[in-house]
Amino acid sequence: MFLAVDLGTTGCRSILFDKLLQPLGQAYGEYPLHLPREGWAEQDPQDWWHLLKKTAREAAEKAGISLAAVDSLAISSQGITVVPVDEGFAPLYPAMTWLDLRAADQAERIGRECPTLCEVTGKPPTAPYTLPKLLWLRENEPEIWASARYFLMPMDYLQAKLTGKVATDHSMACGTALYDLQKGTWSEQIARQFAVPTEKLPPILPAGTALGTVLPEVAEELGLSPQCLVAIGGQDQKCAAFGAGLDETTVTLSLGTAAAITSLRSTPAPGSCGYVLPNAWVWEGVLDTAGVCLRWIRDLLFPEGYDALNREAEACLDTSKLVFLPELADGGGAFSGMTLGTRRGHMALAVMEGVAFRVQALLRDKRAGRLVLFGGGAKSSLWCRILADVTGLPVCVPTTAEAASAGAARLAAKAMGVQLPPLQIAHEYLPGTTGSHKRAPLFWALDQERSL
Repeated sequence: MFLAVDLGTTGCRSILFDKLLQPLGQAYGEYPLHLPREGWAEQDPQDWWHLLKKTAREAAEKAGISLAAVDSLAISSQGITVVPVDEGFAPLYPAMTWLDLRAADQAERIGRECPTLCEVTGKPPTAPYTLPKLLWLRENEPEIWASARYFLMPMDYLQAKLTGKVATDHSMACGTALYDLQKGTWSEQIARQFAVPTEKLPPILPAGTALGTVLPEVAEELGLSPQCLVAIGGQDQKCAAFGAGLDETTVTLSLGTAAAITSLRSTPAPGSCGYVLPNAWVWEGVLDTAGVCLRWIRDLLFPEGYDALNREAEACLDTSKLVFLPELADGGGAFSGMTLGTRRGHMALAVMEGVAFRVQALLRDKRAGRLVLFGGGAKSSLWCRILADVTGLPVCVPTTAEAASAGAARLAAKAMGVQLPPLQIAHEYLPGTTGSHKRAPLFWALDQERSL
């Protein structure tokens, strides 16, 4: 049996999986995001540790299984976030999350002084990444910088608490702007230029490597076997793609608050990321406002909830000429084609189609033969059919939406020499059932008009 821990931006989920990758029990808990100043976004790493233990126990209780039966575990984690720790892994400062923008000045300086940063690391010099945050810490908290033994990301921190050992993987390291995409190591060039001591960064090992067994005191506290292995995990989006079966002809789409599309690459290139498999990289495209657009229209016009929204949107398929641009976060959102006959169903349908057209634009991999969809958006069969129609690809929905946890379970099994299959497919939606693709010219015309 395998324990998967998914540490997200606002909460931690633990799921027990059997050797067929079937979930046996799960639990979830949330921790706060602290916003002490404008542009700052912090978390207490001890909250991560507390909830890992709490949700693991609760998942076992719900499954009616002792945690002593867990053979191995792995973590799927938010990336980019960084916390300085001492020799005993005690946090010396709050974790600066991937939402934290305090290091904007440092990022700008990195861009001026190192124009090859993106070429080397695959990442642009922007404030969310780890390197600018480390420079901010050195310049604003020099005592913390000097006393830190390691700078760890969330997965690294939890693995250290579990095993007493420090390591990260390629999918986490690539989010730091300190990772050499070509060499698969910390970039000595970047680290030397910005005086970041690589001995304070965790060693990079392949995901699915056995890091070690749980510490005796952790085993006793949680009821785990002292022989329980801890496998090196990966960044959550990469774990989700792995759990969903990403391969040369399969593209994955996480459709939640945002939409993240992932495709496999055989060679590294600027803009690509490390992956949880050896000698493989991924390209990711992100639409910041996807599921949040549908929630917005639900809250605005459908107090009855999503069932009514889906039903009325479906009823408008044959009559709609309304189109929608989904960029609500930056003021670029827009409806076009409204008439006196426009109903709320037309608006809901346009929102679904607008997101689907954006996804289609992000589909750069011409080898794609199918799209595996997970996340909250996968619950809407209408949205799945629209995505199939607009992209021209079969849309496959797995048996569980928790693809990141499934990926972590596969990595936990890999550490034991066990190869688990990806998630099974519960539903497949074929193109050509909605007619949504016929509104593509209207959508792109509106998009072009906005850009003028």
